[in-house]
Amino acid sequence: MAQQIRPRLQYGWVIFALSFTNLFVEGGIKNIAPVLYVALRDSFGWNASATSSIFSMVGLVGGLSAPLLGRLLDRWGGRFLFPVGGLLLLLGWGSSSFAANLWHLLLFYGVVATIGENSISSFTTTATLSPWFPRTRGRMLGLADIGNPVGAVLFLPLAQWLISTVGWPQTFRIFGVLFFVLLVPANLLLQRRPPLRTGMANPRETPGPCDVPALPTPLPDAPQSVPVRVTPTVTASTRAGALWRQPTVRFLVLARLLASLGTHLTSVHLVAFFVSSGYDPMLAASAIAGVGLISVVGRPLSGALSDVVGRELMYTVGLSMHMSAILLMLALGDGQSLWPILLFIGLSGLSDGIAGLVVGAKAGDLFPTTELGLVMGLVQMGRGLGMMIGPVLGGLLFDLHGDYLLAFLLAVGLVTMAIGCMWGVRLTSPQL
Repeated sequence: MAQQIRPRLQYGWVIFALSFTNLFVEGGIKNIAPVLYVALRDSFGWNASATSSIFSMVGLVGGLSAPLLGRLLDRWGGRFLFPVGGLLLLLGWGSSSFAANLWHLLLFYGVVATIGENSISSFTTTATLSPWFPRTRGRMLGLADIGNPVGAVLFLPLAQWLISTVGWPQTFRIFGVLFFVLLVPANLLLQRRPPLRTGMANPRETPGPCDVPALPTPLPDAPQSVPVRVTPTVTASTRAGALWRQPTVRFLVLARLLASLGTHLTSVHLVAFFVSSGYDPMLAASAIAGVGLISVVGRPLSGALSDVVGRELMYTVGLSMHMSAILLMLALGDGQSLWPILLFIGLSGLSDGIAGLVVGAKAGDLFPTTELGLVMGLVQMGRGLGMMIGPVLGGLLFDLHGDYLLAFLLAVGLVTMAIGCMWGVRLTSPQL
């Protein structure tokens, strides 16, 4: 029996490698947004609000599509969903390269490419990877999440260099093909469904050496899973409604929404903020890449510590560091001194991605495999709404006031509220 279980357990590392690659692509997509923002604004001559609307559309479509994508993930698995996402990225980025008007980018980049990106994002990774490592899910999600900053480190300077060298249209085409090649073949050939906690084989997957037996008892350090009992005929909207009525789910969604809103008030505008403060654009892009480099250490460390000290405490510490980085740049960034940027890189890097990582790990603690995709879809909807409102609100405040001071202070307040919602999850979740 031990000889049979061991090779099954090892297949989880194949899923880990696929998850790392998927997040590597997602990290490249979302972290080059500040560079694309400046390139599109300067190329078309749009104001900050109009240019930001492209990235707000990304958030809107991401939020609205997430529950449906979560349902498709539960029903059909990543072997179907992830290659389709890669194909949509190829079509969306390739079509965006021919854009001549704002609505072209809103459609192809904001809708088509966003659905592709959302298919391979952190919420689908949480649903597909965490069941393979039930006792160390925080650590493993943190390790897989290294792919996100690695994508930023490699793709962000590359995007800045390509835009400066061959222009933004050709840059879109190059990245579309690259993302397709990285995602589609590997997921199509190697992706498998996660194990069920009941110990039964997944009824939608043919048994084989890749099926991992789930643990028969609940984890000692996690609350009891409280699945929503449904019949096979219940629709996705009914299941989502049943989940939404649970206070724990609502606090998870709010924690993700408020943190996303706060971070996206600033993230899309970071390069523009550094440039308006007097820093060189390439230095600004390199600083954001530096954040990704530091988070290669920060993400797995945060995930592992959340397994030990608790999800809520790590969420609080991480977002407090994020707020400190914003306030330090507001107070000390003068366009000349390098050390404020170094402080920003260190604090932001150690806290980068912690909001999604910890919320995902907490959801994995509380909900069973058969519901986790839909739960994470609802959580991702909160993230998408934050991504929709944050960039355009930041651009609007800049257009009205001529600087980012009010936008960045508002971001600090929203992140503080997100911390409170995360503690609300602890208060409302079922305990052993």
